[in-house]
Amino acid sequence: MEIIEAAVIVTVFNKEKYLKDTLESILSQETGRPFRIILSDDGSTDSSRIICADYAARYVSLSSDSSLNVSVHDITDGNHRGVTGNFLYCLRYALSLNVKYISQIDSDDILADPGFLERQISFLESHPDAQAASSGFFLTNELGTLESVRSHFSQISPAQHPSVGTLYKDLRIDYEYLLKHNNPLVAGGMTYKTDHLADYLDDFASDSDSTQDLPLWLYLSLYGSFWGCDIKSLAYRNLPESVSRSRDVEAQMKFQKASLSTRLRFIDYLKTRTGCNYEALAKASESLYKTKMLRHYAKLSPKDFPSKLWKSLKEKPSMLFSRDLWRSVGVYFKNRKYSFSSRHIADA
Repeated sequence: MEIIEAAVIVTVFNKEKYLKDTLESILSQETGRPFRIILSDDGSTDSSRIICADYAARYVSLSSDSSLNVSVHDITDGNHRGVTGNFLYCLRYALSLNVKYISQIDSDDILADPGFLERQISFLESHPDAQAASSGFFLTNELGTLESVRSHFSQISPAQHPSVGTLYKDLRIDYEYLLKHNNPLVAGGMTYKTDHLADYLDDFASDSDSTQDLPLWLYLSLYGSFWGCDIKSLAYRNLPESVSRSRDVEAQMKFQKASLSTRLRFIDYLKTRTGCNYEALAKASESLYKTKMLRHYAKLSPKDFPSKLWKSLKEKPSMLFSRDLWRSVGVYFKNRKYSFSSRHIADA
């Protein structure tokens, strides 16, 4: 029986414009290891569902040809699960294949580097303490194509491609860092060991989380280190409709509140397994939420920002020493010339 070493998860929702380039970039990975691509469409209203079915039909089984050692599994079952629920559904399926490593690529991103998968797995194999490895990334927009980003990647100097042992560095990320700071990683291009993923699904994962990455990173940080590769292998598509670029303050607030809820839920989980200063971690997470929201107010509703800033400082004077707070002030002065329609926003 052939051992399948890796699976690449691609969750899909209304990405017909980009999905083929994403899949072709994964299929063209240069590795002798058998691997599988797992697709699940979450109720798209465009042709994404058809594209998934077409690729699964074409790559239905592992080929005896070593250059085609990949199969595509479309596990769409018609249920709408949401972003996180769909990822967890794919994760459960991937673990049922007994794979050793799982990578995650967003359905609008592109692997510009054909050596990405082989490099990630080789590194994780040789570093027992590592739980996950991330890839460097560069930004592209809605006009980027597999051909154009590959052209960009090919222009990177060969000097940036030394031996694998010197490419990665320990990111020094633990759960305290993730609770107190902005997310330092990008979900696309992450590769995980599967050692603790079944426990994650049983112990902590929740379909109701607004994000698929933060709870997973928090959980895995209990078991080992996160490493990052200097090579920018991923073309990250920065789309206008993404949450990070949304001009809807209420949408931003909803997302940040959900992230805070995930952090506080993890702090409660810590009480069952380890000793730490739970109150301090909760306060740090709440401060992070407030300063992040201030940056959104400064950018999207500059007229409201001074009152929000004053209220936050009265409630927590120590925020005066927050780097994120002063960044929000910089954002305010940069954007105060713009005028946006104001709406009533509930106090944070």
